[in-house]
Amino acid sequence: MNNSIIEFLNLKEEEIASLTCQSTDEGLFVFLSLKVKPHPCPTCGTTTSKIMNRYERKINHGLFIDRRCMIYYRQNRYQCPICQTTFNEVCSLATKHQKKSMASHIQMMELLRDPHLTFKKVGELLHLAPSTIMDAFYKSVPVYPPSLPRVLCIDEVYLGRNATKKYVAVLLDFESNQIVDIIYGRTKDALHSYFQRLPEEQLRKVEFISSDMYEGYRFLQRHYFKQAKLCVDSFHVIQLVLSMMDAQLKGFLRHYDRGSLEYYLLKQKRFVLLRNASSIEWYRQEYNRKLGYIVYLMKYRELLFNIHPLIKEIYDLKESYISFNRVKSVQDASHQLDAIIKIFLAHPHSEVKRVGRTLLKWKPEILNSFSWFNGKRISNGPIESRNNTIKLLIRNAAGYRNFDHLRRRIIYCINTKKKES
Repeated sequence: MNNSIIEFLNLKEEEIASLTCQSTDEGLFVFLSLKVKPHPCPTCGTTTSKIMNRYERKINHGLFIDRRCMIYYRQNRYQCPICQTTFNEVCSLATKHQKKSMASHIQMMELLRDPHLTFKKVGELLHLAPSTIMDAFYKSVPVYPPSLPRVLCIDEVYLGRNATKKYVAVLLDFESNQIVDIIYGRTKDALHSYFQRLPEEQLRKVEFISSDMYEGYRFLQRHYFKQAKLCVDSFHVIQLVLSMMDAQLKGFLRHYDRGSLEYYLLKQKRFVLLRNASSIEWYRQEYNRKLGYIVYLMKYRELLFNIHPLIKEIYDLKESYISFNRVKSVQDASHQLDAIIKIFLAHPHSEVKRVGRTLLKWKPEILNSFSWFNGKRISNGPIESRNNTIKLLIRNAAGYRNFDHLRRRIIYCINTKKKES
């Protein structure tokens, strides 16, 4: 008896009556039958070894992801001599009426943790139809009832232009980095419809909400989480400043010919202005073909400053806000933020003033973002990495027609992800 085949089938040698294998170019084919042994009647409990008949079951055993494996299992059907009930013998290979083995199901659920794999691709690997994979997944995956955390992170993910609702709102637990739930839509109506169904004791658990500067989340805090602090994620505030700066640099770009040095610097080297100054190796040397000599990265910054005085002014404002963002306490941040807002509002350029007005509008929420929880500053950092997984799922599947299917696949992939050893 081939012990490796028996182990592969998750059976014991003493259970097997006959076992033969046949390997062809089409795959591995196993022919199996089990020994007759006493079984208790499921109706009256009488033990019986009486065989009524035998029939063949064709079971897909998809443990090999490089070749097909089919098991032709000749199953015994017993009959109780007392109540005449008929029943199948117990076998760990597959459950009742299933055409795939239990091992295939486990392998399927394991593969579906990977956001790179679609239902179709998993079906190809396990030699099963995509509809079979989908049906088995949605019957097995739990419903995931939402449970709100103490620190709730909220962000949105774009579903695609063909979706009925263009965005979903993602709720994440800041402490555990687990997805709490996915809401179909991010409008005030969608948020209101979702949170009004949650019990009051759930809503009272939330102490902090971390989000971007979307007015709908402020509406959410004022109506459902009055006791919680709304914290505007620092990354989104810095992105506001960077977007303004990038727009101004692109505006200067349009005033120069494509062959000019100014156009080249604004097109190819403006990254030295947009990136955090502390993250750039300013004294790293490189040969520049346009200039014709070796330059430090700091030289690009000087040349960009020489194009227009506004560039240096906006750059200094950007760096001052990044420096302010490193403050450790709400008290220290409050005084510095007032000074920064005054500088932005006093600047003659309209776009710089617009950023100042936005900072002033969201000032309390920006200051709340300097709160710390369990040794970590509250932010949307954990949710941004999860958003990449969600986007990957949507992109690989070319979109989802059924939102509930998407929701359950997202939560299953992220919340059941293997812990790195």
